[in-house]
Amino acid sequence: MSHEALIAVGDRFEDFLANRGTVPVSELIARLRAGELPESLSVSIGQGLSAGQLAEIRTLAAAHGSTVSLGKGGVPEPAERRLTHKHDAKNVLIGPVGQIGEKRFVADLVIDERVEVLEDHLTGQHIPAITLLEAARQLWTVVTEQFFVTGPERTRFVISAVSSEFHSFVFPLPATAQYELLEHRRGPVGSVFRCRVGFFHGEKPASSVEAEYRVIPERFSVKQEKLAARQAVVSELTRLREQSAPAVSAERAAA
Repeated sequence: MSHEALIAVGDRFEDFLANRGTVPVSELIARLRAGELPESLSVSIGQGLSAGQLAEIRTLAAAHGSTVSLGKGGVPEPAERRLTHKHDAKNVLIGPVGQIGEKRFVADLVIDERVEVLEDHLTGQHIPAITLLEAARQLWTVVTEQFFVTGPERTRFVISAVSSEFHSFVFPLPATAQYELLEHRRGPVGSVFRCRVGFFHGEKPASSVEAEYRVIPERFSVKQEKLAARQAVVSELTRLREQSAPAVSAERAAA
């Protein structure tokens, strides 16, 4: 009985696809459509696939029955776009969130190779740090709104501090992001959260992000931002006038 095991990865991860046992998603889908399969095929879903490609693999694998088996977790799916505060579905980086403890939550990493933070920066074989930072932001946004701030009032997130550590490369393989709530305190306007988001290949930690952020009612945030923007403009105009004043005075003196 012939058996083949493959890891499906987005076509743009060309350097990573040089590793034996990986396959571009376009090639995998073509084989599944044509039925060009061994007697048994095991597929693990890596990173770089679009929502449409994930859905098609799910359908085609089911159509082939026991011939095609999927790795642990099956075919992941992206979280709802609105939950991550993204306008374009391709920019969603995580899957639906599940609770695994009183203050701990987990989601699959589900990266579309067309995502904005990869579109102009994809070098080497690993997932760039900026992509993981955005995935961490999406995870704490979804967790906070689904489990901690659940009222009908519209809110905004304001980041106070972010720090990160990278222990090893995160490659375009199956991975998870885990959220741990470290602190939650209520203030006069909104709430302050401190969390840690870890990224894992299986059980192995690859990187972590710690953040502190405030969640405040949108009506207050809009007023604060409007005032801050006006003050910034006034300060810049004042600086500009002060810079030009000596030159004007010198011209008048020379005249």
